[in-house]
Amino acid sequence: MLDRRAEHTQGIKMKYLVAICMLIGLVSSEYVIKNKEDMLSYREACVKELKIPNELVEQYQKWVYPNDAQTQCYLKCVFTKFGLFDNQSGYNVENIHTQLSRGHANHDDVLHGQIEACLDKNEQGSNACEWAYRGADCLLKNHLKLVQQSLAPKS
Repeated sequence: MLDRRAEHTQGIKMKYLVAICMLIGLVSSEYVIKNKEDMLSYREACVKELKIPNELVEQYQKWVYPNDAQTQCYLKCVFTKFGLFDNQSGYNVENIHTQLSRGHANHDDVLHGQIEACLDKNEQGSNACEWAYRGADCLLKNHLKLVQQSLAPKS
């Protein structure tokens, strides 16, 4: 009888341990706010990976993104490195909102709805670069100031 109680207690302790580990995993997978240095690093890596010509890089540095195949893939690359886009599920609205609000997102507010309105589920069946470009274009046209502010050092 004593052995069964000890086994039962061990089983309960193990369940608690597993639950705690799962909670830690959930907390540690939360989106981490990126800064200007991160953006510059991602931009540089994507320029190298995709062999983006200097003429386009100069435009990107001015926040100008023409609708061409190289730019589309460049934006997909940058947003993917930011943890905001993935080829299968597209944009993560919560992560974008968290980034733009610098970690203080209320996912029930107006901004969340505006971000969501910019992003589609790729019903068109476009390639990932085109899909990423559509969302990025809308976000940058409608929220460029917030994007820029979200990358600035906290004061």
